[in-house]
Amino acid sequence: MQFTTILESIGQGACLFDADQRLVLSNRRYAKVYGLAPEMIRPGMTLSDITELRYSVGACPAVASDEYLAWCDSINSSPSSQDWSMELKSGKVIRVHHERTSDGGWVSTHEDITEHRTAERQIAHLALHDPLTDLPNRAALKQKLDAMLEQHRTQGSPFAVLCLDLDRFKEVNDVFGHNVGDLVLCLAAKRLNAVAQGAFVARLGGDEFMVLVEADANSIAQLADLIISALSEDADIEGTRIRMGTSLGVAVYPADGDSAADLMGNADAALYRAKADGPGVARFFEPQMDKWLRERRALQRDLQAAISQQQLSVFYQPQANIGGDVTGFEALLRWNHPSQGNIPPSVFIPIAEESSLMIEIGAWVLREACREAASWPRKLSVAVNLSPVQFKHGDLTGLVKSVLIETGLEPERLELEITEGVLINDHERAISTLGHLKALGVRIAMDDFGTGYSSLSYLQSFPFDKIKIDQSFVRNIGLSQSSAIIRAVIGLGRGLDLPIIAEGVETTDQLAFLTRELCDQVQGYLVGRPRPISDYAKHVGRADEQPVSIPPDMLGHPVASGTCSPRREHQFWGACQEPNGGH
Repeated sequence: MQFTTILESIGQGACLFDADQRLVLSNRRYAKVYGLAPEMIRPGMTLSDITELRYSVGACPAVASDEYLAWCDSINSSPSSQDWSMELKSGKVIRVHHERTSDGGWVSTHEDITEHRTAERQIAHLALHDPLTDLPNRAALKQKLDAMLEQHRTQGSPFAVLCLDLDRFKEVNDVFGHNVGDLVLCLAAKRLNAVAQGAFVARLGGDEFMVLVEADANSIAQLADLIISALSEDADIEGTRIRMGTSLGVAVYPADGDSAADLMGNADAALYRAKADGPGVARFFEPQMDKWLRERRALQRDLQAAISQQQLSVFYQPQANIGGDVTGFEALLRWNHPSQGNIPPSVFIPIAEESSLMIEIGAWVLREACREAASWPRKLSVAVNLSPVQFKHGDLTGLVKSVLIETGLEPERLELEITEGVLINDHERAISTLGHLKALGVRIAMDDFGTGYSSLSYLQSFPFDKIKIDQSFVRNIGLSQSSAIIRAVIGLGRGLDLPIIAEGVETTDQLAFLTRELCDQVQGYLVGRPRPISDYAKHVGRADEQPVSIPPDMLGHPVASGTCSPRREHQFWGACQEPNGGH
């Protein structure tokens, strides 16, 4: 009775067979492990009898019964103890410990480790897969990439590494929350797998994905186009329409690297360039990209230091009415690099926006411009450009309010300029923010009007205080199409009772045309270049001279009709280009 009690209390199924392969004894758990009723297994049954019962309920391995019995005989012929795990047709996994007895029989224990094995498999899967999208993760990618390198070194054949991330994904998280962001990532993973056509797709983290594909250059380019097309379709997430898109970089073995680190790094460099040229762009790696990326990242580090080391400054460009009287100034950011000299805003502003330095820089420019304008004896206006980044992050309304209080500048003297980029990505949020800003008493101007695809609809959705005609139209004022557009915008402003200012005015012919068309204000090199405000002391009322109209040859820059080469002034956050040395 004591022996029986002990036998039945152990956690494994136990059985004892004699030298004739007949069961001497077993516990009830031995039957249950294999899904059999305990009364079905009785002493005196042969191993073959019990095996037949197991096969009848599927508690058997995926081999024929005679093959399984032959395997058992080979196990029993070994004098040493044996341990093995066996997966049954039923899905169970049984772990067996087998010991020979001195009389030629054996004793064995049988344990159901199905849950344990399932947990092990899940842990192994998680170790190599992303828990959100179930795509292979960075560790799995490294294993696959190393295996492909070894294979293709032997074969001498090419393969490609495609690196991509989602355009505007941070906005999705910021605006709609991380739950929606996670659903967007899962949808992107599903679309990627659908178009990858058997290629290895992995998620490295965040919104960054990588694809390994064995194909020639043409097929790789076609796959890149398919991926961009698939990930550019809008998504309907919980009733919300989300704009999607991607940028993509490609590195090809062996031309772009013969190691995992080189290929992944060069694909990332190509992606970085694609994002600079994008959105929705694919770029193959080129050797100069590596240098370009290093220089760009070095500038980012230098720009961080520039803020604290006071290398940034604000220049001011006058704005005048059509008669030449200065009505205000636009604040324009400049960076005097200690070793490289003046860095164009077209170079450093995109870097600042990518790294979110724009939040700190934008606040500094706003504060500096308002502080300066508040000190002018003449109550002229000051215009400050706002970046789309400032609308996405932080409390822009709170910033403007605190700056106005801190500097003492009258709200009506501050003009905030925005471009269509502010309104495109999150129209409702931008309109709400603009409404709060206008409630403070500041004025809102639409910059670069006419260059976007829906500028007119934005005029309908928000009561702007001024429209700025983009300088690209002014530069081509001699062309009938540009002239017609300028006339139309001026007429639109007149109909909406909105003042119109034309920027980029550089010749007397351009000024004459704008005068005939009754444009309200002008800005450009003909009126004055961006300079330190001290160069415009008399126009802000700091000199003894009375304010006067600015003639075309003001500041030593005479402009003859038709002789001025086209130039573009860098806007605070734009991507314009300026002539060499004209910063």
